[in-house]
Amino acid sequence: MRLLLDAHQLGRSQTGNETYVRELVRELRLLSELDIVATVEDGQLPQGILAPPVRIRRVPRNGLGRLAVLSLLSRQVRADITHAIYFLPPLVRGASVVTIHDISFERHPEFFGRSSLWRDRLLIRDAARRATKIVTVSETSRRDLIELWRLSPDRVVAIPNGVSPSFQPLSDPTPFDPAVRALRVLAVGTLQPRKNLPRLVDAVALVAREMPVELRVVGPDCLQAKRIQDRLGGVAAVEIAGYVSDEQLVAEYQRADVFVYPSLYEGFGLPIIEAMASGIPVVTSTAGSLPEVAGDAALIVDPLDVAAIASAIYRIASDSSLRERLRTLGLARSAQFTWRDAARAHLDVYREAIR
Repeated sequence: MRLLLDAHQLGRSQTGNETYVRELVRELRLLSELDIVATVEDGQLPQGILAPPVRIRRVPRNGLGRLAVLSLLSRQVRADITHAIYFLPPLVRGASVVTIHDISFERHPEFFGRSSLWRDRLLIRDAARRATKIVTVSETSRRDLIELWRLSPDRVVAIPNGVSPSFQPLSDPTPFDPAVRALRVLAVGTLQPRKNLPRLVDAVALVAREMPVELRVVGPDCLQAKRIQDRLGGVAAVEIAGYVSDEQLVAEYQRADVFVYPSLYEGFGLPIIEAMASGIPVVTSTAGSLPEVAGDAALIVDPLDVAAIASAIYRIASDSSLRERLRTLGLARSAQFTWRDAARAHLDVYREAIR
């Protein structure tokens, strides 16, 4: 089965979207049923996972140009199936699959600029209507696609993300003791409004009244960084680490005492299971797919309630038995999400699409 896979997001520092493409390719290339042609943008350096047997084709950095070339490539390489991310080329040979992680722009248009909002509503919805099959990453996102865009349920498949085996707990972690050092709170994700970081900062400031706290925020920087630092006003320590390498991210999780992900909407929430796989207690929110992904292995709070976020952080910091229970539940929960399972589920979707 010849697969043309749009892999242009590799090397773009796009957090979850890039992780999805990278880990999917890593596992798909091991499946003998597939002959993979992956497209990367001009100027990108091929990563190790794009070595043979994967074949590389170059596409323009311009979005419309990329889609046009993908249409041509689907014929040139005689693709049986074309797999695109969010935006589907206008004319493709054979069957097509499009991955739509979520349609947060429909649930929360206030988080998007006018031009990107209308682009996404027009082009992503068009891709969903034309694709043979649609892959999304949670049942929550699947319901959104079916209900908001009135798609046929048999065309939309939920395949959960996996967690890389590189995320592991320390073999001999140092127990947190508030008498010895500050509580290390970690947040991971792009610094954008729906990540709800200002309320997390306010919650950390409340916890800081009871014990020393350090908040470290890891993710691509944007205009919120200065606002976050100013908001703490010296009440607690805060560091904006920006984008970090995969190796550094593993170390960030292992260093933390509690991971907090109070997002206002997510299609999946990959950092939750990365933190769990690292043996770190998790606090997350009731929004979007986050309760679905976290299960019973995290403290789940109203993301609009600063006091509730602070209370959850304080409970974990002050209760060693709770920390150990969440650590154990988190390790078991994260083990249920593997990229190998995700790749095999994608292969099933490819077969169904071709049929």
